[in-house]
Formats: sequence, structure tokens, C-alpha cells
Amino acid sequence: MNQIFSLNRWLLLTRKHWSENRKKYTLGLMALTGIMIVWFIFNIIMEPYNAMDESIQYGTYYIGLFIVGCLYGSTLFSELSSRPKGINYLSVPASHFEKTLSALLYGVVIFFLCYTLIFYVADFIMVKIANAVSYAYWEKHYSDGQAFSPRKIVNVFWGNERAGRVNINIFFLFLLSYFAIQSAFILGSVYFVKFSFIKTALVLIAAFLFIIMFTGKVLGSFVPIGGFSNGFSTYHLYSDGDMDKIIHLPEWINSIVLFLLKYAFAPIFWVVTYFRLKEKEI
Repeated sequence: MNQIFSLNRWLLLTRKHWSENRKKYTLGLMALTGIMIVWFIFNIIMEPYNAMDESIQYGTYYIGLFIVGCLYGSTLFSELSSRPKGINYLSVPASHFEKTLSALLYGVVIFFLCYTLIFYVADFIMVKIANAVSYAYWEKHYSDGQAFSPRKIVNVFWGNERAGRVNINIFFLFLLSYFAIQSAFILGSVYFVKFSFIKTALVLIAAFLFIIMFTGKVLGSFVPIGGFSNGFSTYHLYSDGDMDKIIHLPEWINSIVLFLLKYAFAPIFWVVTYFRLKEKEI
């Protein structure tokens, strides 16, 4: 039998995980649904004339996704924080790759699908209610001079924004950022024994501040005065406030850098999580 991955063994592991956590997951999903509905009701009460605005729907989805997703990711390997549970977890007859894959299945794929489904169920119901409330408010205050515009359910996966000469789907970038950040919290749940969420958040903040400082203070001191435009392959040099030179690098450099920034972080953190779990000792 393959010692790294066996489909039957992995399926048994995923069933074991579900049987041990189904009550917790069910209650968690119910609580998440309730919180979303309560939040939407609060918005309707506070702004009956502008209930369930697009910004409220987008903000609820993405802020909730980042917070809840990272919280959940930081608990995927919570068994390792306790010696008895950690020994029991590591002694399960499955490979470290299968355990990592099972955690990613529940923490990344299934969580994302369930969260999105819950959001749209709650959003669909509350948009209908919000339109009824807003229409009643409109009839009472604005029916003589302003047309009623009902709210629509937003598409949280699409939104155009123009940057330079191209259109960018800003929400796709949000999703990529979410998966990258959540993968860091998943890795933190293996690295840190206690308070993994807080410790991982502090490490990410410190790394973010270090990158900004290093880029602005260190690298900036070696680069001539100017700025990048249209990606990383074009650099404008300025002299006395006027642009006088343009440096072009091969376009493939820009394509590779953008590809790595978009897609590389999450898989890298997942791979590191696997190797860290493989080396884990209790």
C-alpha cells in the first residue's frame, strides 16, 4: 500500500474527521447563519431607506470570510496543542500528506463552499425583506418625487476596476488574498502550540510592516527617483520633476512576478504546512 497517499485510507480519514466534528460544524454553521441574519436585520432597522445596499452585502461577505475563515483555519490542527490529543492525532494510521489534505479539504474547500452558500441563503431572504421595508418607507416619504429602486443580490465574485490599461476583477484579488492569508493561519495552527490565531496574526502584521519598511527605506535608497507603471516591467525615471527616461524590462518578468504574487502564496504555505506536520513532535 502506498505510504504517502491511499484514496481509501484518505476517505476513511475524512469520514473520521466528520464523525468527530459534525456536531461542532453544524452548530458553527447555524451560528454563522444567525449572525449574518441578525446583522442584516440591524442594517434594515438602522437604514430602512437604504437597506441591504451593495456595499453592505459585499462588506459582509468579505469581512466575514476573512475573519471566520482565518479563525477556522487556525483551529484545523488544534489537537496538536494538547499532548494527549496530539499523540492520538499523530498515531492515526494515515500519512501526514493525507492528514494535511483532509484538513485542507474541510478548512479551505468545504468551508468556502458552505460559507458562500450560507451567505447567499441569508442574503436572498434579507434582500426580499429589505425591499419590502424600503418600499414602505419610499411610499411614505418619497413616492411623489423619486422612483423606487429595489436592491439586487450582488455577485460577490465579480467587480470591474480599471488599473492602467486593463480591467481588474477586484473581488477575484480579494479571494486570492483571502486564501493566501488563511493558508498562513493554517500553517500557524501547526507551528504554534497555544494561541495560534493571535500569534499568527502578530507574525503577519510584523512581516507586512517589515516588507513596507524594507521596500521603502532600503530598496528605495538604491533605486533612482521614479516609479513603476503598467506592472513591474516598466520604470519611469524622473529628473527635476519631469519624466525623461523609461526603462523597459522583458514582459515575461512582469508576467512571472504577477503570477507568483497572485497564485503562489497559498500553495507555498500548504506545502510548508505538510512538511511542518511531518516533522511535528509532541
